[in-house]
Amino acid sequence: MAATSSLPNLGVLPGLPRDDDGAVFAAPWEAKAFALVVHLHQQGCFEWQEWVATLAGEIAADRERASETPYYQLWLMATEKLVAARGLVDPAQLQSACSAMSAAQTEHHDHEDHDHLH
Repeated sequence: MAATSSLPNLGVLPGLPRDDDGAVFAAPWEAKAFALVVHLHQQGCFEWQEWVATLAGEIAADRERASETPYYQLWLMATEKLVAARGLVDPAQLQSACSAMSAAQTEHHDHEDHDHLH
């Protein structure tokens, strides 16, 4: 895999939340997911246009769903699909990691919803 160090063309990403300075994120995990994809591309794991097409496919599929999926959730879904298709990660390990992250996210939200007396 040949590494490329240049920042990919973010202008071709469908629906990317952005402002005058570039991409914007509502939570730290969104920035991490974004950075992961850029890093994988820069390491030569996939072509940028392949990533754009995979993300666009997730966005198009989401339009068929009853409720809209948040943008960076679609980003993660596209990432999972692309890294699995490229054999960059074992599908069972990916599923395990996703389940663990989902559980951690749920636990984090549960703790935010309660007032704790210390």
